[in-house]
Amino acid sequence: MRQIDLIKIYGAKRCLVVDDMPDVRVSISGMLRIFGVKQIDAVANGDQAIEACNNNDYQLVVCDYNLGDGRDGQQILEELRYLNRLKNTSIFVMITAESSRDMVLGALECQPDDYVTKPFTQVLLRERLDRVVIRHEELYTIKQALDEKNFVKVEKLCQDRLNENTHYKNTCLQIQAEMNFRLNNFKRAEEIYTSILAERPVLWAKLGLGKTQIAKKEFDKAEVILKEVIKMDRRVVEAHDLLADSYLAQGNNVAAQKAIENAAEVSPKSVMRQRRLATLAKNNNDLDVAIEANRRVIKTARNSCYESADDYFNLARELTAATANGGDVDKNAKEIFDVLQRLEKRPYYDVNANIQTNSLKYRTLMGQDKKIEAESYLRKATEIFEKRKNEVSSEAGLDMAQALIESGNKETADALLHHLVEKFPDNTELSAKADAMSDTPKSKEGHQKVADMTKVGVGLYEAGKYSEAIKTFEGALAIFSGHIGLNLNLVQCVVAEVKKNGKQANYVDLCRKSLKRISHVKENDPQYARYQFLLKQADELF
Repeated sequence: MRQIDLIKIYGAKRCLVVDDMPDVRVSISGMLRIFGVKQIDAVANGDQAIEACNNNDYQLVVCDYNLGDGRDGQQILEELRYLNRLKNTSIFVMITAESSRDMVLGALECQPDDYVTKPFTQVLLRERLDRVVIRHEELYTIKQALDEKNFVKVEKLCQDRLNENTHYKNTCLQIQAEMNFRLNNFKRAEEIYTSILAERPVLWAKLGLGKTQIAKKEFDKAEVILKEVIKMDRRVVEAHDLLADSYLAQGNNVAAQKAIENAAEVSPKSVMRQRRLATLAKNNNDLDVAIEANRRVIKTARNSCYESADDYFNLARELTAATANGGDVDKNAKEIFDVLQRLEKRPYYDVNANIQTNSLKYRTLMGQDKKIEAESYLRKATEIFEKRKNEVSSEAGLDMAQALIESGNKETADALLHHLVEKFPDNTELSAKADAMSDTPKSKEGHQKVADMTKVGVGLYEAGKYSEAIKTFEGALAIFSGHIGLNLNLVQCVVAEVKKNGKQANYVDLCRKSLKRISHVKENDPQYARYQFLLKQADELF
């Protein structure tokens, strides 16, 4: 492309320069004017950058990575994509003096159009920008169709460029394969990736092929090729992510966690990946990893568009769980209070966060046997709830219900759980949690599950298959741990099994745990007489 044509292209672009140093903003703006850019806005920080992009459409953004306090360049790029304020037809160039692996991999994962390291000359910046702009213009109509989310059109335009023997053959093939994947044309996507790999082992084609094979449920094939990608270059973080997807689809949660741990090690600045790791570790009862991942989520999410009060509460809950599993009570309590106090200073601290904070502080202090101090926080949570009941979110309600249960006020907790299920009838996750926390399920689905499981378990008991009945009720209690009837059914099966075949250590423990879980049963409860009868039988046997 001739220089005169490039100057015209630059002249048609509105540019935003983001740098916290006034001299650097002036210098870069001056260079861009020499290149032909006529409309240039310059700002000093992330807040100003986001505001500028919300008010204007920029075709070129030149952004420094390190902007002092507040958002960094990566977080600006993430937020612009999150808000859909950076079109495919726009160019984003990251400039930085930093060279740490975490920063480089994190920035590249956000996919800027180019990445320039300071110090740089006008000649170097010109070379890099010219290269990006020429490529961008060649693919402009394809990028327009991407902005329109017209994937069929994108696929056709890519084919047109390929028929014209474009200099950007690989890029067009990569986009074309991705469009077929998005359109669920997995066979065609696979054909494109395979044809490329027949010529040479291109990493992005291997990666795309692995993703396509996962979509086709060909997990064994996908794992082989994704492991090849990682062996070639373990920094290809998406290969680890996809490997985790494959393991999860097959129910191998432990292997999925390990894959995400590897991904997080390669690129630790991804908030969403750290959150995923925290969730997987929690589900795998790996408290140490869950706690550390939640700590990193809070650290990396700060000032980003992904920052959330839930991250602070997740860490506080995991620390509470660690205490219950024999962890250092005072050390964990100190960190919980520190985490919640940091949250209180964040701009999104609202009525729900207030309820959750007070509920978690109550549980923490109760774990330290500081009952009087603890009760003041539960009163605060209750007062806020009563005044702002209609504004309470599902998570805030669940945290408060848990605090009420631990305080022994199960009736109030039960009423609160019932209120939440009625308020959020379509929230199946909430219903499942409420059912698990309550003595009796609150949702229709929960009632039906208990009825079905009870029917199976009772049938096995009546047939004298006590050990099988025990397993059935164990499975039911894994979902509805507080259900009085299910716990009593389990105890009754254990008693029958022990009378028939003698004591077994694991059955003794099961029986004791169930009786302890429902020790709060009151005299006016219809199940009280049965509870007392089975308690006496268990005492005599054990």
